[in-house]
Amino acid sequence: MRCLTVVMLCASPCTSQVSAQTQPPHPAHTSRPIQVGGYATAGHINLASAQSFDAILGTSSGLIFGGGLRAGLPFGGLFLDAGAWRYAKRGERAFVLNGTVYSLNIPVEVTMTPLELSAGWRFRFRRLPRFVPYVAAGVTVMKYVERSDFSTPAEDVDEQFVGRLFVGGAEIRLMRWLGAGTEVVWSSVRNALGDAGVSRAFDETGLGGTSFRFKITAGR
Repeated sequence: MRCLTVVMLCASPCTSQVSAQTQPPHPAHTSRPIQVGGYATAGHINLASAQSFDAILGTSSGLIFGGGLRAGLPFGGLFLDAGAWRYAKRGERAFVLNGTVYSLNIPVEVTMTPLELSAGWRFRFRRLPRFVPYVAAGVTVMKYVERSDFSTPAEDVDEQFVGRLFVGGAEIRLMRWLGAGTEVVWSSVRNALGDAGVSRAFDETGLGGTSFRFKITAGR
């Protein structure tokens, strides 16, 4: 019995060493890769400088269409977004006298094409994995064009302005690579109008506005 006990005691350290050597190594920590996706968007915008656009276009709102790219970064819910949309409407040049708008019967087309660059955060919930709300903020580079067939180049407008924007929305994953969502975007471009014409009469200087958008997304 004494010999058997000695043998068992001697064998125990060896067994522990072999067990330690055969344990699988801990997996190396790998960060989440950058996730890139695209989207198409359609919506409705209520324009800033509402009186000025209503005098020229007959409305201060309209449809917008666009698209963009989004990149999810490997840091929680942080993401970057780059998108653009277009608004175009035909109307007539006008002037304001004592608060009354008079049409000049000169056709004019107004086009806005902003490039929107933003960064934001996507929130994820374990109980609702398909539902992803998000917020973002950034800058908008607005290309604004006013063009008429019967005007001089000095009367036409083709300029770019920089402003700010804020975004809030939510997305639902329909499939692994496909989703749908809605968002509200507020943008403001100050001191873009107001030098002359209708906008000066109404003392309105801003571009941008509040838009409500529907999105179809593709990608992760």
